Amino acid sequence: MMNQLTKGSKYKIVSASSTEENVITEGILEGFITMGEESALLVKMQDDQKEKLRIIPVNTILFIDVIEYIDEKKEEDKKNLNYIS
Repeated sequence: MMNQLTKGSKYKIVSASSTEENVITEGILEGFITMGEESALLVKMQDDQKEKLRIIPVNTILFIDVIEYIDEKKEEDKKNLNYIS
């Protein structure tokens, strides 16, 4: 069961902007960062065969669609099993 955003998962994030149109970001979550006292998401996007990073302040996020979920616990368990083998 998914109960948190996980690094390596792919999301489509819709966030508010200063214009009338919302900003749509689709990419892989690289992690969480802080901007001063505000939390933000760091997302790796694929754009015209180039990778770009986008920082999205949490307070601007309207909603998030989960495209592909990576369970960090299961990934860690797989790594540990491969190491033991």
